[in-house]
Amino acid sequence: MESKYKIGYIDEDVNQVKKYQRRFRKYGIEIISYEFHKGMTLDELMDQVYESDIDLLMIDYKLNETNQVTFNGEAVESEFYDKKPLFPHIIFTNKVEQAEPHVENWMKIFDKEEIFSEDENDKENVMRFITKLSKSIEQYRNHVNKKKVIIAQLLEKGEKEGLTASEKDVLVSKQDELIALNKSERNEIPKHLLTEKKLNDLSKTKKEAEEFLQSLIDKRKK
Repeated sequence: MESKYKIGYIDEDVNQVKKYQRRFRKYGIEIISYEFHKGMTLDELMDQVYESDIDLLMIDYKLNETNQVTFNGEAVESEFYDKKPLFPHIIFTNKVEQAEPHVENWMKIFDKEEIFSEDENDKENVMRFITKLSKSIEQYRNHVNKKKVIIAQLLEKGEKEGLTASEKDVLVSKQDELIALNKSERNEIPKHLLTEKKLNDLSKTKKEAEEFLQSLIDKRKK
């Protein structure tokens, strides 16, 4: 079955990762794994996560059981939420009772054993879980795409006939909203959306383009 979604799964136990790669594959979901090594820092792990092409992040709560790392899932979740606040992510663990006191939003905690029970014929919990994940992914995609459509429409209009002051404000606002969804990006202003050439086209003069670009930078500093 061709994969419809890619889900990153953070678990230091390779066997656990392989098990859920098999279990999710039948539902059209590809599980992306991350490498662990003794003494690995949270930053090293998160670099792998931010560089991976995923639709949702699943985090095992108990990550320090093999003493490879000193942190657990709540540290990962907190860091990820800070950088990508609306990106769909969950705590997927069989240590629910340990996770609950440390995870702010209990709705993000899912019990592995409850979802994938020993009864292979019991598919109801699995399908309910898969549906929740799918809806979370699609909801986020729609949220992002709506902003991208508005930005693309304004850029196209700007290239053809220029933008009014209010339209420029909308463009800046939507661009800032898009940037805020992913603070792990290194660039202040993604080049594929707002290049200096496009700004020249929007403003018609180099002076206006420079002022417009500076306004974007100033807004990001506030």
